[in-house]
Amino acid sequence: ETLNDEALGASAKQLGKLKAEGVRMAVIHGAGSFGHQYAREYGVSKGIGPDGDPAYPLSDRLLEGAAKTRLSVTTLNKHVITALIASGVPGMTISPCPFIDTERKKLSESQLPQAAVDGTVELLKRGLVPVVHGDVVLDRAQGTAILSGDVWMVELCKELQARSAVFVTDVDGVFTAPPTQPGAALVREIFVDPKSGELELPGVSMDCASHDVTGGLKAKLESAAEVLLRAPSVEAVYIVRAGSEGAEQAAAGPDAGPGHDPAAEKGGVRPGPSA
Repeated sequence: ETLNDEALGASAKQLGKLKAEGVRMAVIHGAGSFGHQYAREYGVSKGIGPDGDPAYPLSDRLLEGAAKTRLSVTTLNKHVITALIASGVPGMTISPCPFIDTERKKLSESQLPQAAVDGTVELLKRGLVPVVHGDVVLDRAQGTAILSGDVWMVELCKELQARSAVFVTDVDGVFTAPPTQPGAALVREIFVDPKSGELELPGVSMDCASHDVTGGLKAKLESAAEVLLRAPSVEAVYIVRAGSEGAEQAAAGPDAGPGHDPAAEKGGVRPGPSA
């Protein structure tokens, strides 16, 4: 478990500035180096397997893994909330488990429960900032699963009618090759076919882009595409480096200032032509 204090602090300060300017927001974070190692070691995401019939109580090993994973992600969440509050952002955690469940790793009923949506709306109405994290959840078919922050991004953008979505990473965006490799170029815009949902990456195929796809980059791109397809209020999705000028501009939204075009400074994902 390694906390990137610098990136967290920089992001929190940027959000604090936006909050002071009256920008309404929800914050979603994954597990980073927290949680993943336990989930992988104990097979928490797989549970008893998709074809099993959960026998309760679950095995001691799976229970231990679920508990350790949850402890780890909530430890990270405490760091996030602490940084936000210190920067003037009144963040309030919404923990998925045990109130949001899945079935074979997919949201039950294919959407967030209405109570979760209503609760998020009420927090925003009062001026609080909802903070959601990836989590261990109860799965109807396999006992346990992992609900990622990327799923929350799609669902909240749809339910809250967000105008923009910002994925914050440790690099400047999506590159044609690993950023440390000579000749790697930032992909400024990625278009999504509004009919098929397929990604169009200028100058790079998805096969080529799979260089750092341990699930991370590919999952982010797929989530970005899904945001645009399922949340028509979203004008563009941005993938930016934590604490960068591009991150601040993207988080400020599409009306940040005259002539402002966040996609000119960072990687953006936009709907493609509908023709």
